[in-house]
Amino acid sequence: MNDYKNKITSLNLKSKPIFDIEDHLKYTKDWRGQYIGDAIAILKPHDKYEVSKILKFANDNEISIVPQGGNTSLCGGATPLKNSFSIIISTEKMNNIIFIDKESMTITLEPGVILSIIHEQVEKNDLFFPLSLGAKGSCTIGGNLSTNAGGINVLKYGNTRDLCLGLEVVLPNGDIMNLLKMLKKDNTGYDLKNIFIGAEGTLGIITAATMKLFPKPKLSITSFVETVSINNAIKLLNLFEQELKNELEAFELMPKVFWEVASNNTDNLSLPFNKLPEMGVLLELTTTSTNDTLLNNEGTTFLHEKLEHLLSKALDEELIEDAIICKNDLERNKLWEIRENAAENEKKELINSHAKKCLKHDISLPINNIEKFHQETQKMISTKIKNTRTIFFGHLGDGNLHYNIFGNGKGDDGFENQSQNITENLYKIIEKLNGSFSAEHGIGQLKKDNLRFFKDPVAYNLMKNIKYMIDPNNIMNPGKILI
Repeated sequence: MNDYKNKITSLNLKSKPIFDIEDHLKYTKDWRGQYIGDAIAILKPHDKYEVSKILKFANDNEISIVPQGGNTSLCGGATPLKNSFSIIISTEKMNNIIFIDKESMTITLEPGVILSIIHEQVEKNDLFFPLSLGAKGSCTIGGNLSTNAGGINVLKYGNTRDLCLGLEVVLPNGDIMNLLKMLKKDNTGYDLKNIFIGAEGTLGIITAATMKLFPKPKLSITSFVETVSINNAIKLLNLFEQELKNELEAFELMPKVFWEVASNNTDNLSLPFNKLPEMGVLLELTTTSTNDTLLNNEGTTFLHEKLEHLLSKALDEELIEDAIICKNDLERNKLWEIRENAAENEKKELINSHAKKCLKHDISLPINNIEKFHQETQKMISTKIKNTRTIFFGHLGDGNLHYNIFGNGKGDDGFENQSQNITENLYKIIEKLNGSFSAEHGIGQLKKDNLRFFKDPVAYNLMKNIKYMIDPNNIMNPGKILI
């Protein structure tokens, strides 16, 4: 081991390697506390050349590399394996915004830039970067790209993959591949860029990216409505999409159980209504049109008028029971803060409950099958064990649900030793309904067995072949995605 320490030290990186095991826990333990691995060193390269040097050394010595951004993975994708001979490469020192091009509306930046910093810097240039997650204060753009993160604005702008124009990637052998482009059209053979987006660091390390920017909205209006049922929420979504051109930016499902968890774990929580909504939707309209911001004869904006018209129509069609429109940014921010704190509140809820464990599922379904999925899954769970609790919420506009099940605290797994069986049956329901068991969190360690079972076998084998071709020594984040 000392021999490897000496070799790593001899790489002469700008930041000293961290060898002390006591200082490793920040990097070797995942955010949820579900995975704790081992590493021989934590390295913090400052640029692509140091990354290249580290990967060439690791490849020559067959040492595993675990790339890590903000360490906010919910699937153990950025955590080393137990008893592994691994080096963690933290990108926290590669945190420079290289260039913001206002004319082409692009930003080129290093992988360690925190998402909230991107928002701040872009808005100073009167532009907008739409990727928004609950972990925006700690997650990094490199991690967002590596997991093809989604978030609340996918409905209008797409996933991280849709926002990326170009990448710079260091391959396992140390070669630096420059695909940094500002082009929206580049039809020069295979789209290699997209192989690395969503690969969770199993093929190489992203060292720079060029991302799309958009005009900063001139006006945003947020509303919360009670729809009583999932099906009514879907009909409301259809109504908005039929009547609006491009103003609907977010459409978030927030049922009663979501508000129960929020109420239990938030001090001085302000509820939108006097009672907990049976089924709620948080939606947002935005506009870049000056005309939409003009005041009408009643003293409200035309965008506000559009929203009021649609809510009135929804009431007439009995799609909603109640609705509020936020009067100012303070009210708007309070509602979005509740939504963005969902994962943290759920974590607190689990700690304070007898459940012992939560089965977290990040799924996507055709929107018309969501209600059917919920009913079938609840029926399936009730036949396995009693006294469970399902906490679900999500991005209804793109069919993405966070579907999380608290056990009854019995058995080693908190589910009377039925947790694996419950998850497998839940995934079978998803497959039957033409959905996906992984929408935006990735595969990591958590879902790799399920990927092998549920992925088309030809596609799965092709993924393995691509992995072997790019990383024949399997040094890049082994034990993630593929078996």
